[in-house]
Amino acid sequence: MTLIIAADVQDHLILAGDHCAVLSRGANAKEQVIIRNYQKIYSWKHGAIAGSGDVLLMVVFLRLFLLHERQNARVDVLQIASEAKAARIRAGSPPGECVGNIFFTLPACDGFQMHGVYIGEHRIRLETVDPISTCFSMQAQRSPDRTACTAFNGCLRPALFFSNTRAFDTHHLDLLRRFFECQSAMDDRVTCSFDIMFLDKRTGIGRFWTAPDGMGLRVSLGGELESAAEGLVQRKRPEALFLQVFRPSKPCRAE
Repeated sequence: MTLIIAADVQDHLILAGDHCAVLSRGANAKEQVIIRNYQKIYSWKHGAIAGSGDVLLMVVFLRLFLLHERQNARVDVLQIASEAKAARIRAGSPPGECVGNIFFTLPACDGFQMHGVYIGEHRIRLETVDPISTCFSMQAQRSPDRTACTAFNGCLRPALFFSNTRAFDTHHLDLLRRFFECQSAMDDRVTCSFDIMFLDKRTGIGRFWTAPDGMGLRVSLGGELESAAEGLVQRKRPEALFLQVFRPSKPCRAE
């Protein structure tokens, strides 16, 4: 199962995902393998990207996006999503199984934006996450309680509410921790552990973190752990250890 949270807090974008993935054995969807250490949040040239549903669908979508970007001045996200689904069908995946939600950040004229593309069995839809709003990506029968989602969104705060970046990070990391712990207690296919990306919409600075199971979250001013026992660890990625700056040469327009 997958729980992905995509939010816009006015001056930052937040993308978080738990570590559970359910894979089918070949064409038999009833034979499933559950993985509880699967990474869903990835950095890319425009910030971060995450996907739920068909895992390979996001991979094909990302490759096609980068190919289209090199070849064209404009990037048609809906066309790319359609081509990605067609590619998965050609590879033998049934149309009803190559479905999913893909969230990704893109630069715009006035800063970065969070976009979500829904690829269904018969329909593809593109949306932009509005400021002070949140999208929750799960299967309908396992979706979080509406009251909990509304409460989560009501606790989002722009950075100007805090004295420094550490306070901003700590507030939202703790908010995410409580939400994932609550959902995990009700759904055995959601993990308490999760990955998080904070992206400054103006500067393009992205901060990536991994929160292990059952541990509190405390961030030091330097971006290092205050205590390994209290659990927030830096993502070990080849691109960067803590901070990564995304400075595209031109805005991208998602259509």
